[in-house]
Amino acid sequence: MKRIIVVLGVLALVASFAGAQEVAKSQLVKRLGLTEPQAEKFVAIYADSAVDLAKARAEINVQKALLAKLLLDVDVNDREVEKVLRLAMEAELQARMIQIRRELAARKLIGDRRWIQLRDLLRRLRAQRARAAAKDAPGRQAAGGAELDEKDQALLKELADLLGE
Repeated sequence: MKRIIVVLGVLALVASFAGAQEVAKSQLVKRLGLTEPQAEKFVAIYADSAVDLAKARAEINVQKALLAKLLLDVDVNDREVEKVLRLAMEAELQARMIQIRRELAARKLIGDRRWIQLRDLLRRLRAQRARAAAKDAPGRQAAGGAELDEKDQALLKELADLLGE
């Protein structure tokens, strides 16, 4: 039953992801100066592995839940805990390798200069989100950084969704 729920969640993610691809592609062409074929390939790099990454992340969550359940038992079976931890580590390794392969392929496609620009924009988006979260949570201090205009925010939101940030 858990696996069916995970598969349905992944399918819903893919369906919503398809609409975001066109927006991200057009924004990549406009804002980062990519050609149409480059933007298509860039989106494809991330789209092609989206399901595998979502499955790996879901598997990590499943293993975390299993571990939490195991640790609630009075007589914890060390071997079972180790087995669950190994499965979680394998899923984490798989997820990280997908992310690394994506980033290397994207960087090779768009070049170092544009890649650095994109990473800087995403860093700024994360900083801005952290500042917004800090405003909502009194007593927390967020890191500083340059504000983004609405167009950059829209582009970065789409890219962050596409890149899984």
